[in-house]
Order: sequence, then structure tokens, then C-alpha cells
Amino acid sequence: MLITRERERERVAHAQSGQVDSSDSSESKNIDSNATKSKQQNKNIAKLALVESTQDFDSPTTQATQTTKQYEKPQKDTSQTITERDLGRIVAYGSPDVKSSSTAKYQSNAGVISKSMIQTHPSGNGDIGSILRLLPNVQFDNAQNRSTAQGEIDPANISISGGLYYQNNFQIDGLNINNDLDPHGEVNNNINTLRGGQNQGFAIDTSLLEGIVVQDSNISAAYGRFSGGVIEATVRKPRRNAGGINGWRANISYQFTSSDLTEYHLDKSSEEYFYASASEAYQPNFHKHIIRASTEGYITDKVGLVASFNTTQSFIPLKSYPQTTAANTAYIGTEVGGTRQQKRQSYNFYTKMNYDITENLTLEAYLGYMPQTNTYFTNNAKDSFYQMDSGGIQSGLKASLQTPIGFWLNSLGYTRIENSRRSDKNYYISWYGSSIHNWAYTNATTGNSGRAIEGGYGDLDTLQDTLTLKSDFTFNPLSWGIFDNVFRIGTEINYQKVQRNRLEDVYFTSGLPRNTNGSTCYKDQFGIGQDFCSVGDTFTTGTTQANAKWSGQYFNALQVYQAGKTSLDSVSYGVFAEDDMKLDLNFERVKIGELNARIGVRLDGDDYMSKHTIAPRFSLGYITPIAKAYQTTLTFGANRYYGRNLFSYRLYDNEQNLRKNYTRTSSNQAFVESSTTNNSTYKFNKLKVPYDDELMGAISQNLSYAQIAFKYIYRQGRDEIMRRSRTNSNGLPSLEGYSNNYTIWTNDGSSQSHIFSLIIKNIKPILTYGVAHNYLFAFDYTRTSRTYNLLSADEAYYNDTLIKYNGEIINYRNRPVENWARPFTLRLDTTHAFKIAKTKWVWNNFFRFRAGYDRMVILTRTDPRYDSSFSGSQYGKMRFPNAFSWDMRLGFELDMYKGQTLYMNVDIYNVLNSKIKSTIANTAYNGSTSSGAFASSNAVAVYEVGRQFWLQVGYKF
Repeated sequence: MLITRERERERVAHAQSGQVDSSDSSESKNIDSNATKSKQQNKNIAKLALVESTQDFDSPTTQATQTTKQYEKPQKDTSQTITERDLGRIVAYGSPDVKSSSTAKYQSNAGVISKSMIQTHPSGNGDIGSILRLLPNVQFDNAQNRSTAQGEIDPANISISGGLYYQNNFQIDGLNINNDLDPHGEVNNNINTLRGGQNQGFAIDTSLLEGIVVQDSNISAAYGRFSGGVIEATVRKPRRNAGGINGWRANISYQFTSSDLTEYHLDKSSEEYFYASASEAYQPNFHKHIIRASTEGYITDKVGLVASFNTTQSFIPLKSYPQTTAANTAYIGTEVGGTRQQKRQSYNFYTKMNYDITENLTLEAYLGYMPQTNTYFTNNAKDSFYQMDSGGIQSGLKASLQTPIGFWLNSLGYTRIENSRRSDKNYYISWYGSSIHNWAYTNATTGNSGRAIEGGYGDLDTLQDTLTLKSDFTFNPLSWGIFDNVFRIGTEINYQKVQRNRLEDVYFTSGLPRNTNGSTCYKDQFGIGQDFCSVGDTFTTGTTQANAKWSGQYFNALQVYQAGKTSLDSVSYGVFAEDDMKLDLNFERVKIGELNARIGVRLDGDDYMSKHTIAPRFSLGYITPIAKAYQTTLTFGANRYYGRNLFSYRLYDNEQNLRKNYTRTSSNQAFVESSTTNNSTYKFNKLKVPYDDELMGAISQNLSYAQIAFKYIYRQGRDEIMRRSRTNSNGLPSLEGYSNNYTIWTNDGSSQSHIFSLIIKNIKPILTYGVAHNYLFAFDYTRTSRTYNLLSADEAYYNDTLIKYNGEIINYRNRPVENWARPFTLRLDTTHAFKIAKTKWVWNNFFRFRAGYDRMVILTRTDPRYDSSFSGSQYGKMRFPNAFSWDMRLGFELDMYKGQTLYMNVDIYNVLNSKIKSTIANTAYNGSTSSGAFASSNAVAVYEVGRQFWLQVGYKF
């Protein structure tokens, strides 16, 4: 019989803590007995030390994955007592439920979310970000839950320990799924740029997971290429002897919400635009459906299989065209007043197989296809639908081998991540409204309005292919009296191929239409069904036409962005060594305690930036010499974490070189290529690797059934990437082949974060009159400062000029952080479960109080706060008040027949329908919530969603 590492860690941990899950007690006893016969204790300890590559979770369902030689008839549970398995629980800061002695004693975790935790809490869109809001030290994008865009399904952007949201390390089953293409990207679609991708490459549904571990400090040298935190998701293994049909189990469910089940909170100035919206920024109507189906079991007594399918479908009907322009000029035309529908569609196809080859060797194989398609249209243009394709493929093999000298884990993985666009048309034309181009235009009589736009920006692919080989070896412990030593080494090699591929030529009209003056049109020169000329009579609009009708219009200038590919290959490596030492000072007569120290170093390098980095890691812990139920743990750490450089820095450089310019002087002439030089607007240069230095201290106190833990983290970021744009006065040189105001990335950024967190939780369920209760109280305080703009060039940061903010003169770099900015958060999570006859009930409540914060707005000269005697830029502040919210899940299960279960969940977000001001939009008209300081005269408040219901029904057997 194979004794897997995960199972053995659990057996040892349960033996040490004296905890047994009564629902699986007979199986656990058999496994423990066999394990004792087949393994030496030193091998068990070696396996325990390798937690950083795969984790256990506090859910007792993990025990169901343990291997036995023969199938046993499942025992029906007739007890009315609710055990741990019925409750969702967060394991945090060294709780004895965390099976890893390493992450526990060095308090590396912000928290571990088990499978039962996922099942008993509101799940939202089912992404990882939706459940991580329960944890301290995790900050969310202020606009993530905005009331105006509830049809969206993208995972949340999160900041951990003050780090950048695109500098986290996301892993599924030990392999990275980081999107390094362009995770911060652009807000809007454009000819050369794509809407920003997700920072995690795949939007995996949490129903597929065994658990999630979030590490926020004191992180082992086994992890690299991050400066925020580490988020590890583990896909579950099949349960054995768990009932079902012939040992196989299945689960299918349907979940639903819509605008009819949602309360909206809006600024009064934006209500008119919201309900008449033709833009995804305002979504007054949506319908969202989630379908989940899975099966699991054992093909033979050694080969197990989990297969899962999940899909999230969101449909967002909008007006075909805006009601008015930003200048409040009405749109008219044959298609104005109609509707067009946007879609958000995510799919998860995932299969995982484990094969217990021998007693000491286990092989795992997994394959996932997890695409997401978001369909948009340009709200003032015809034939302008486009879809953004993201997600991709993950596949891998993992071999776990217990050798005579230690435990060896090897992984081979391949991922493909994309952020690509498919457009209806490969041309973009802005006509004057005419008898032919009459679908939608404005009836303005001045300026360059009255335009009828058609087309899109063509097809564009960005792809990231990654091949990864990882090897991790933990030696059996060496003991000399009171001194134990576990040495661990590992390496990983990554080959990445990144490409940006414009699949077809794209035609973009330049300048205003010209009068044909009765001339004919030169026909379809480029073979795309467009002459860039029209003989229809134009309407009387625009001073450029002298208020006179034309008999036709044409364009005399055209930009052609040629099909072509830019690609690069990169090889990166990581090597680490780590020594975990324990000094047991508990003698027969004098008990002093246990001293632990983990000393590690990590070397990383790549040929993308040709940089090599060395990151030291040091952790120190002390455990008091008293009973475990009342132990105190003290922890200290000093660590360095190196992040990653994004591939977008390089890919943008060549974009303008693929553009050609064409001109003509008459509508009946062909376009002729001009000799105009196309200068690149982006300049690539070699960069240092950004890094964070960390100091942390923590104390954890067990109090029988409860635990109190306090942690302080200090992070100092250096060599961080900031964007700069050349001007004639900022010292950047003029370069041949580049535009006069080219953009460049530099290492001039820095940051600083102070984080305090406190957790109080019960370690075991509290039982009262047949009801089991779990409680978690968490507090975190974060203060972060940053010397650069995350998303755009801002020379005022670089020059650190003096500005006036809220009546005081300050340096520009001292301005408040604009996002991920709530200074502190209080969380209270309660879960209560009980059984009545054949039914099981779960009631979860999540209360959250978030402190208010200030955001800068630009003061215009007409603002009464504007000081005409100050020559520099002036800013006021918009206050975002304290926010209290209450979310709830009420779950119900009915035992139908021999373990077959019908279940239903009702999730209620914002039970009190609180009006929570979360961020600002730059104008009431377009509702854009992108980061930046907006003019005080235009900025409007954006609120989080009001009360919202989610309904779920499912059946499992």
C-alpha cells in the first residue's frame, strides 16, 4: 500500500494534536496502523517538511483521499452531532490544524481556506478572489464590487502585504499560472493595445479545489518571482470508499443571479446615463448563470480520477448606441434605440488522475482547459463587436518518491496563457452622417460632430507558452541529541515563448473626411470591401463642411497596421537551499522550550533582462515548554523577495515599425505609400529586477479551544518599475527611430508598507445543544506609500514637485495611494451547523467593517478651494466613509437515498443594503473607474452593489 506524503503528514499531525475526525475514524485507524508498520518516523518528518510544494488543509474531507487496498461499504452517518467537516474554517497563523510544521511554526500564512470553507461561504462568481476577502492582509481593487458593473466575471485584482497586484505568485498544484504578458494593460480597446488581462492566468472555479493557501510573510526560499504574496490552490483528489455508485461520486449544480435580484446604488448625476447605457461601464441589466458538474472515483484500486466541468455565463443587454454624447448632444439614426448584447463566458474543463504505482511512488497527471471570452462592442460604432480571449491550457505530471535518504518531488508542466482579440472588422472609419451612413450620428451643427463610425481594430494575439521543470528534495532529518536538522534543496527551469501576432492588416482612417466634389470612388484597392469613399449625400453638420451638403466624401490619409509577429524566448531558472533546524531545550528537569530556525537562500536568473538575483531568507521561532493547548509561539523573519519583469516592456517596442502610411489627393485615385517615418512610441531597455525587503514579527497564543495571533510586517520595495514619457525638458534623450514623446520604463520606483494583523478564532467547533459553531475575528491595518503611478507615466512623481493638497503644500510623492487603500478592516465570520432528521443546515455570516479613506481630485480654477496664489498643481480630497457590510449563506441538505443528497444554497450579499461609496468615475457620462486623479468638477461617486441574492440548487451522490 502506498503511503502518500499528504496522507502521512495528516496522520502524524493528528497523532501529535490528538484530534480525530469521528466521521472517518475507522478508516483513519486502519491507515495509521499500516503506516506505522511501513514507515520510519524520520521519513514522516521529512515528508512534513515539504509543505511548500503541496499543502494539506484542515478539512477532514482530505482523509477521504487516502488509499486502501479494498473497497468498504460506506457507513451511514446517523449521528446528530456536527463535526468539523460540516463547518467552514480558516486556518491561520500557525494553528495546529495546519499540517505543515514549517509554515505553522514560522507563521508564513495569512490563512488556509479549506474545501469545507469554500462550500459553506457565499461563492460569488466562483473565482479564487471571491473567497480570499475573508483573509487579513489581502486588499481588493476599490472598483471590484461596483454596483454599476455586476455582469462582470473577471477575478478580483488583489494586493497582499502592500505588494502590487500583478506581482503575486499564483499556483495550481505547484505550477505557476502568472500572466506576465500585460496584466495591468489598458482600460479600453485600441488599435495597438488590448484591454488589460487578468493577473492570474486562469479563472479556476473554487468548487474544484481541495483548498487555498495564502502566504504573506516569512515565505520559504522554495518560492521565487514574486514581491507580493503566494496563492496556492490545490485541485482535489478523488475520495475513496466514499459511497456513491460503485465507488464513484458525482455532483451537479446550477447557480443564478440577475439584475432582478440586485439592488443598485448610484450617484444621482449618473442615473440617467446608467439606465440608458450603451457601455459596459454601466450595466443596468444582466443575467448570470453558473453550471458545475464533476465526478470522481477509482478506476482500479491504484488509479483514481477527478473530472470536472464548470461554466459561468453572463449576458448583458445594452442600448445599441448612447442616448447622447458627452457634450449632451443627442444621437439620431436608424439604429439608435435598439439593443446589443455583451457576454462574459468562462469555462473550466479539468481532469486529474493519481496513480499509486508502488508503496513509495505516486504519479499525478492533470490537464485543464480554462478559456474565458468577454464580448464587447464599441458603443458609438457599427460592426464593432470584438471579443477578448483569455485563460488557456494547463497540463502537468508530478512524481512523488520516498527514497532511503529523503523525499523527492518532481514536476513537469506546460501552460498556455493568452490575452487576444477577435474583431468583426479590420478597419475603422469615421464618416460624416449621410444618407448611406445613417445608423447613428449626432445632430450637432458645430465642430467635428455628426460622425457615423464603423468597424473595429482587427485580430491581435498575445500568447505566453511556458514549459516548467521543478525538482524538490527534502532529506531525512539528522538528529544529534537535542538538535534536529532538515535540509532541503530544489531547482526549477522555465522556458517561455511569448508572441504578439497581428493576424491581418488593419486599416485606420486618418484625419477628417473630404468632399468628393462629384468625383467617383476608386474601388476597393486593398480587397477588404471598403473604398474609404462614399457617394451618399452628407447631412448638414459641422463647420468643416461650411454647413453645406456634400454629394460624397472620402479620406485622403490612411494608416495600415500590417500583419506581423513579434516574439521572444526566455529561459529562467531558480535554485534554492534551505536548512530547517530545531533545538529542543526541554530537558527532564528543566524545560526551556523549543527554538527553531530556517535559513535559506534563493538564486534566480533569466536571459530576458540578463539579471541574476540572490534572495536570502531567514526565519526564527520559539515555542514555550507547556501543553500544546496553551503554547505560545514567537516568530521573527528577515527576507528578500524578487519580483518579475513583464514581457509587455519588450513587445510594445516594435509595434510602430509594422505601420505604413498612405495618402491621395482625390477620391478617384489609388492610395500611395508615403515616405513618412514611423517612429516607435515605446522604448525597451534592460531593467533590474524589482524586489522587496521584509521584516516581520509575530506572536501566537493557544487558549485551549481558541487561538490569538498577532503579526507585524514591514516591506520596503526597491528598483520598482515606473513608466516615464519623454518631453523636451525632462532629460530623456531624443532617439532616432522613436517618437519625440516615447514611453520608457525605469527602475526609479520605490514603496513602503506597514501591516498589522490580529486573528482570534476557535480551534475546535463549539457545540451547544447539537449546534456546532465556528468563529473568526480578524483585524488588519495597512499603510502603503508608493513613488510612482501604476498605470501611466507621471513625471511629477519622478521630479517630486511641490503640490497643494487639501490646503497644504506637500511633495508629490507624499500624495495618498489611490487604490487598495482602505487603512484597516475588521472581519467577523461565524458558521453554525446542525442536523434535523435527514436534513443538514448551515448558516454562515460574514461581517466586515472597512475604514474610510481619502482620494485626490484635481481642483479646477472654478473650484472655490483653488488658490490662485499657488503656481503648482492643486488637489482636493474626496472622502470615502467607513463601510459596513453583512453577507450571508443559508445552506440546506436533504439525504434522499443511500447517501444521495439534494442541496440548496441562498447567498445574500449586503444583507442590509448598505450604500457603500467605493471609488470614483471620471465623469457621470462614461462611468470609467480607472485609477488617476480626476477633475473635481466632473468626478462622481461610485458605490458598491446593494443587496444581491444568489440561488443555487444541486444534487450529489
